[in-house]
Amino acid sequence: MRPVLLLAATALIGCGRVADGTRSALNKGGEIAGSAATEVIEGVTTGVEKSWSIDVALSDDLKARGLSLGKTVVEEDSAGRDNRLMLYLIAEQDFTGAIMAIAKDQDGREFGRASSEIRMLAGTADFHLLRFQPLTDLERKSRIELR
Repeated sequence: MRPVLLLAATALIGCGRVADGTRSALNKGGEIAGSAATEVIEGVTTGVEKSWSIDVALSDDLKARGLSLGKTVVEEDSAGRDNRLMLYLIAEQDFTGAIMAIAKDQDGREFGRASSEIRMLAGTADFHLLRFQPLTDLERKSRIELR
């Protein structure tokens, strides 16, 4: 009777270890799968952002006046048109004046303008919004010149 009891106890302990090992392996597999899925989603998001990016460039005059450009973001208006351009501007010296944004398609044809009065102190940086006309819809692969 004792050998049977010993065999049953060994089997139960072994099953518990197998269950714990299986559970641990499944948890590890789930972590790896979740990490891989997150990386795929981030990669797709980055790819979409890059393919829809708009080239924004400061004129030499604005650069000479101490401005540089950080992040730019295109936003849509209430009608769903991408006609709002958010600029992060950095001022190395005091700047006061208008900035004109001219939107051009991939063939270099103009299709929109926006301007805004900017006032910045030396050493500051901030976001500034430029609103294009309601019919302007900033296109993928377009270029915006800031003058």
